[in-house]
Amino acid sequence: MALSLRLLCLVSFFSFFSSSPATDTLTPSDMLRDNQTLVSSGGLFEFGFFGESVSGYYLGIWFTADPSNVVWVGNRDFPLIDSSALLQIRSGNLILTDRRQVQSIVNSGNVATTSNTSATLLDTGNFVLRAADTGIIWQSFDAPSDTNLPGMKLGSFNLNTDHQNLQVVNSWASHQNPARGLYTLSIDSSDLTKLSVWRGDGVKMVIAFLDEYEFRFIFENSNGSTNDYDFSLQFNRNEAFYTFSSSKNYDLMWLVMNSTGNLDQNFMLKGKIYSVSHPLCAGSNGGNNGTCLPSIPSQCKDGGAFSEMNGSLPSTSAGSGGSIGISECQTLCQVNCSCTAFASVQNESVCQLYYGSKQNLLKIVEGPGLIYIRDGAPSEDQARREGIINSDHEVRGAIYKKFGRQKDQELPLFSFSTIKAATSDFAKANKLGEGGFGPVYKAKGQEIAVKRLSKISRQGLKEFKNEISVICKLQHRNLVRLLGCCIEAEESILIYEYMPNNSLDSFIFDSGKRVLLDWRKRMNIIEGIAQGLLYPHKYSRLRIIHRDLKTSNILLDCDMNPKISDFGMARIFGDNDTRGQTNRVVGTFGYMSPEYAMDGLFSEKSDVFSFGVIILEIVSGKKSISFFEADQSLNLLGKAWDLWKKGKTMELMDPTLRNYFSSTEVTRCIQMGLLYVQERAMDRPTMSDVVLTLSNETIALPLPKEPAFLSRSSDAELSSSRQRRHSGSDITISEVDGR
Repeated sequence: MALSLRLLCLVSFFSFFSSSPATDTLTPSDMLRDNQTLVSSGGLFEFGFFGESVSGYYLGIWFTADPSNVVWVGNRDFPLIDSSALLQIRSGNLILTDRRQVQSIVNSGNVATTSNTSATLLDTGNFVLRAADTGIIWQSFDAPSDTNLPGMKLGSFNLNTDHQNLQVVNSWASHQNPARGLYTLSIDSSDLTKLSVWRGDGVKMVIAFLDEYEFRFIFENSNGSTNDYDFSLQFNRNEAFYTFSSSKNYDLMWLVMNSTGNLDQNFMLKGKIYSVSHPLCAGSNGGNNGTCLPSIPSQCKDGGAFSEMNGSLPSTSAGSGGSIGISECQTLCQVNCSCTAFASVQNESVCQLYYGSKQNLLKIVEGPGLIYIRDGAPSEDQARREGIINSDHEVRGAIYKKFGRQKDQELPLFSFSTIKAATSDFAKANKLGEGGFGPVYKAKGQEIAVKRLSKISRQGLKEFKNEISVICKLQHRNLVRLLGCCIEAEESILIYEYMPNNSLDSFIFDSGKRVLLDWRKRMNIIEGIAQGLLYPHKYSRLRIIHRDLKTSNILLDCDMNPKISDFGMARIFGDNDTRGQTNRVVGTFGYMSPEYAMDGLFSEKSDVFSFGVIILEIVSGKKSISFFEADQSLNLLGKAWDLWKKGKTMELMDPTLRNYFSSTEVTRCIQMGLLYVQERAMDRPTMSDVVLTLSNETIALPLPKEPAFLSRSSDAELSSSRQRRHSGSDITISEVDGR
């Protein structure tokens, strides 16, 4: 066995700091900053921030003796942007922020219901959030990264319910990038006695199984090294999971799902760490001489040489500021196997990194400047010669070619027969609802939702393509994840993560269900939507305007956390764009801003208007175009404005809230809603301002001006006015209705 080289290059890449004196516990009176850490009582593990300005900052746990050996990452898909990173306990929860003041809950999988909590780093490598009276609320062992430590569970939970969940180990994207990678180690849902590794394109390999009473890995050979892991399978009607404990021969043992697709066995003996890396191959009698699960070739395969070429990288390439010269920029690209090309813009001290396919880049390079393209980025022909691209890949390549896309997004393609079987031939019993795109179904025994384009849909292939193009580039806890797609014959299907509580409108407009949304839940939903909307506006690689934000496009997970969906109407903005114009107005009555509905002008402020309408709907429990007065003259905006002027704002509040609210919060929330639906776009705040205001109740709010579309007649006049002004345009305007 050789000394572990895992993440060796990160020693210089990451900056780690420790504080003195060391403690293992975070309390509500503490703030953990980037130069401070928690240390487990026995000194084995350390908890804190790691990273740097180019890649971002992360919350993690690592070995005190080897800081490059990271065993857990808390925000792997959403890196913080600078060293102002801060972790604290607020309202009982672990809250993570940076200078953007965008708050995220580390323990979002199980939110605290009490403020009397503390969090402790244990010598097992587990970070535990506890309540003083009820015990463990959340633990990092229930949210693994790429490392399986003794005591962690790999398995399926909440069996025989509608809320099944799979606990897995997922590789890093690369040795330098903690984001979710291509390889997932999990219990095999088709045979619970086995462990399997799934590759990002859906290919899987069984790598371990129960052999009578002994647990064996496929690469296990005569030295019996894997017998040092004492695996046990626990199974009942509610859950099935594997866990293991260390052998007495070592101080500690653990497994790592490597970013290259290998499974690493790690051992600690007398303070030193050793590692054995196993390619995933099935031999006849063990060993690594059989059929292997091939890796998708990385950009680093043929080394780190780059060729110079005239032109500029796309404006959407990742950029890093500071005094970064060409040699430093090359190093950043060289060590990241996902980086295809780089450019150093000297007069701006900016390093641009490109992560798309080399073939696609060569087609779009133009303009002044110099770029450097990695020589080793394999072509699709090379990959096919190496036997890596199977028929599904070829079909997917044809799909992306049809859409004008390349295979760089690596979006899994599902066959129609597979989807048909999973939904019982799109059975009515599996139907979740229906929107403008078409019906949505739940797959049997799967945490996925299947969205099928209807042949009579108002939307079509353009929207289908747009949704794939946009949402593939977005990853945020308040945005629904797109998991794959299917195109066969006339079928166009999108596959999403499943949201068990359906859409927001199914709660707030239902007299029976909206009682389940107390004031705190409604505020959490409002804050979650705001954070989800801020991300594509400001912090994603591409600036994106949703253009069809409404309650039916806000989905709720099992914990009632909101996730924005349906990006089929979204538009991408360039770095210097502030607004756009279109002759094809798409959207929904009651949610469209006046400048967009009347003149086709859209910007971030258009989404802010829609968000303001949603706030007023959440507070009131009424649809935006519902009637309040006997003469049916006022819609929701008109009613809210009328009550605001009369000083009777609380009369707008949903009566089912009863006494479980703060009148000050309700009034402030209605005031914010009115600020966001003001007639002129320039009077509305940005989503950055919105998030800041929501997170800080001490910020004074300006008085709102009169909103747009005060009356029902205004809504009715919208369509005819729009058609008169753009008689030759393409208009897609939906009525407000639930799924």
